[in-house]
Amino acid sequence: MQQKNSIQIHVEDTNAEATAAKISAIKHKYFQDEFSEELVKGSSKKDVLIHRGYWCRFNIFHRIVSTYISKQQKCNIISLGSGYDTLPFIMWQTYQNNEFTYVEVDLPVVVDRKINKLKESNKLKTLLGEYIISQNKLSAKSLYKNYLLFGEDLCNTEQLYQQLKSIDFTIPTLVYAECVLTYINSESTNRLLDGLTKWFPHLTFLNYEMFNPNDQFGKMMVQNFEYRGCPLVGIDAFPSLQAHKDRLNTWFNYVEIYDMKTLYQIATDSEERKRIEKLELMDEWEEWNIMQSHYLVSLANKDQAELIVNLKI
Repeated sequence: MQQKNSIQIHVEDTNAEATAAKISAIKHKYFQDEFSEELVKGSSKKDVLIHRGYWCRFNIFHRIVSTYISKQQKCNIISLGSGYDTLPFIMWQTYQNNEFTYVEVDLPVVVDRKINKLKESNKLKTLLGEYIISQNKLSAKSLYKNYLLFGEDLCNTEQLYQQLKSIDFTIPTLVYAECVLTYINSESTNRLLDGLTKWFPHLTFLNYEMFNPNDQFGKMMVQNFEYRGCPLVGIDAFPSLQAHKDRLNTWFNYVEIYDMKTLYQIATDSEERKRIEKLELMDEWEEWNIMQSHYLVSLANKDQAELIVNLKI
């Protein structure tokens, strides 16, 4: 079995922590997801700031992926640094008659753990049907759903390309990443984006990550991740929204980008927002605004004429 390094172990820990926070939000009725507890069992209650932040993030990604699948006759969805993401299972449950391929990629140590969870879950076995697990346990492929899960370091662009060659590169493809690229140095991220835009002629790219490292909160955030063994090695090269937009404009003709403070208002349904705001009292609005001003979501498309999803509602 491949040896784990310290960063991989800490990334695995943050992945489990993120899923536990998601489960806490689910249990407090922020959104529905019956699959998360198939991957991580139990969780203590998280703070209302975490609940609302996760609701906003989940709401945006769920809407974008849902819209993309529903408006295409055939498409690929690729999740980079997928962790314990359950969106593929939610999409298959929702769009049983749509034709789409779902690919999940993460570090081998995370994929190994997720494969074990798939094997243990009767609910996921029922949904996926039979699947093939490679001998080294670093990939799984469903026989009845167009689902592929494999372990690969995203810095290894050529190996990533080889792993993806089994899917159709010519059809519309949505690639998304959640809290992934800031863990990767900027040179590797640029190679990844360069590869994706060359491989997929009809590409949409959706990204969620940390930014704004230079103010007081940003410095504390960077130090916290470094202390936990997961340094944000890519954050300094692109510290602002404009820097992120300029990077994406290298490869994409259309780019939307906002911080999460803004997206909470413009990218979520107002009635649903009123509903979740009644679930728990939140007094820490100043802290909320500061925190959400350090996370962003960007949406980029190679051809604006092909754009079928938007961040703004």
